[in-house]
Amino acid sequence: MPLQRRRAVSRPAGAKPADRLSSRPVRHHSPQILPPLRLTRRGRIVFRAGGLLAATVAVLAGVLLLNRPAEAGSEAHEVSMNFHVVLPGETLWGIAGDIAPESDPRDTVADIVDLNALPGPAVNAGQRIALPGK
Repeated sequence: MPLQRRRAVSRPAGAKPADRLSSRPVRHHSPQILPPLRLTRRGRIVFRAGGLLAATVAVLAGVLLLNRPAEAGSEAHEVSMNFHVVLPGETLWGIAGDIAPESDPRDTVADIVDLNALPGPAVNAGQRIALPGK
């Protein structure tokens, strides 16, 4: 095999071998890194308003989905209820005797107190109370 001669490359005076390489375009195979996103004042306001709107919609959707009315099952029964306006001089004991004469008045008075969420068995004239239907 014959020996190959190296050919001399001419360079400008004072040029270094590295200068010759720097003129070539550099190709990177890694993804390009983008500069950080900068928002204007208006952009920040719009961005925050969009986040607030999304959060509000999520909360409202959750409330609407969780606040569905209960469906009546087979154990549902109707409760009849009457109302009575207390006359001057009337007591719950007397009202209980009038609406359920066959049952113990103490139980009926307790039912009226519970039904109306009264603090005790005392009532005032002109007060409207709900009576249990029996």
